[in-house]
Amino acid sequence: MSKVPRIAVVGSANVDLTTFSDRFPRPGETIFGQRFDLGFGGKGANQAVAARLCGADVVMVAKLGNDLFGEATMKNFKSLGIDTAHVRIVDGVSSGRSTDFREPNGQNRIIVVKGANDTLKPADVDAAADALRGVDTIVLQFEIPMETIAYTVSLRGRTKSAAS
Repeated sequence: MSKVPRIAVVGSANVDLTTFSDRFPRPGETIFGQRFDLGFGGKGANQAVAARLCGADVVMVAKLGNDLFGEATMKNFKSLGIDTAHVRIVDGVSSGRSTDFREPNGQNRIIVVKGANDTLKPADVDAAADALRGVDTIVLQFEIPMETIAYTVSLRGRTKSAAS
């Protein structure tokens, strides 16, 4: 029997707000849309969910805002069996969110507010270091601060060297 891979995702989590309309509004114009979808996203969260759906044990290292989107994102992770021991709620900042306006032909316009994703720092990686040392793979993306990405890579390098 093969070992179940253990994957850590150090990264972003957003809520996606998508409005579908026949066209984009002109400056100063209000139009009616046909449909609205609210879903979970962010490249890090998407990677964590994909890995979990493929059968991996997944630990997420992320920051969420102290708002209804943060609470809903945490519940979503837990319902999928993603380890949230290192997902923290941050007061005074919104959860990450993406607002997407989409036309029938697929053309879209997107505004991303990074929110709590920008508060994920090297200290958060240190707090999760024991969990990160126990995984087979760490997955990163460029929706969190670059200093956190570089620090995570260097931590993994130091861990591998120490184990050699």
